[in-house]
Amino acid sequence: MSLSKKSKFIIGLVLVIAIGGYLAYSYAYKPHTAIADMEVAFTGTAKDFLEKIKENPASWTQGEKVVELTGVITAKDEKGISLNESIYFQLEEGTSTQALSEGQKTKIIGRIIGYDDLLEELKLDKAIILQ
Repeated sequence: MSLSKKSKFIIGLVLVIAIGGYLAYSYAYKPHTAIADMEVAFTGTAKDFLEKIKENPASWTQGEKVVELTGVITAKDEKGISLNESIYFQLEEGTSTQALSEGQKTKIIGRIIGYDDLLEELKLDKAIILQ
């Protein structure tokens, strides 16, 4: 191999590594889909959904499932609210809970992140208050 062939090989190898690194980075750090753009898997009352999830929790907690629930606010903190004492919604960043009050009926959409069958508590994140 002459020196020029080695140089071409090294330049080609560096280009292949750089392109591969860029593609891997783009795939790993692609932006998440907004909740508002995702398909809603269930729409209804919080009580009805709790009964449905108790039947088969694994089918609801695998993958990214979005639900739209209506219920009564039973607790609130700085980062989220609880509906019907069993569903906790972690609100999207920048959302305030000051205008909400306990006992108020509300409609909210969020992504399921887990279900604790021992405590029978459902947790959702990236929640958006619809009314």
